[in-house]
Amino acid sequence: MELERILALADGPPKTAALAAWVQGLFPVESTPVLVGGAAVELYTGGAYVTGDLDFVGHVPAGVATKLAAAGFSRTGRHWLREPGQVFIEFPGETLGPGEESVRLRIGEVDVVTISPEDAVADRLGAWQHWRSMVDGVNAWLLFRAQRLVLDRARLRKRAAALEAEDALRALLALARRLGTREATEEELERWAQEGP
Repeated sequence: MELERILALADGPPKTAALAAWVQGLFPVESTPVLVGGAAVELYTGGAYVTGDLDFVGHVPAGVATKLAAAGFSRTGRHWLREPGQVFIEFPGETLGPGEESVRLRIGEVDVVTISPEDAVADRLGAWQHWRSMVDGVNAWLLFRAQRLVLDRARLRKRAAALEAEDALRALLALARRLGTREATEEELERWAQEGP
């Protein structure tokens, strides 16, 4: 899909997925960057969390930089900004961390290479445990609930342990047991995240 058509879409996961796929399509297949961060959370939660930027892990070769510039993006370090349409792209690193994995996620008609759901949950749990970031605690919960049927629990435990976020994972699993199939109210979720692991 052309960039201008993507930018005309309503904000939400279909637009985020289309924009991520557009960026990834600029790269050679063997070096496709991996979508991480808030945009990955947005896609995995179906829009329960929405972000305004796209973070990718990967190297931007000169040919891709030329294509981004031709599409109206300006570069400042690892950041790429396109004023018309307010598109902000960041490449915070060139490789995934040790033990992290990427997967292909289908959103509508679009395939996006993104960090695995287990890694996305573990990352948010780590931020919640170590930095007391309530928003990351809430995001960990939203990710867990949205992906609970496909999450590899053993791998999630391993990833949380690698990030020294076992207490946060225990708190998340305790909340899941307490709620069962019931959805948490906004107040319950906020109180839980504020209490911390």
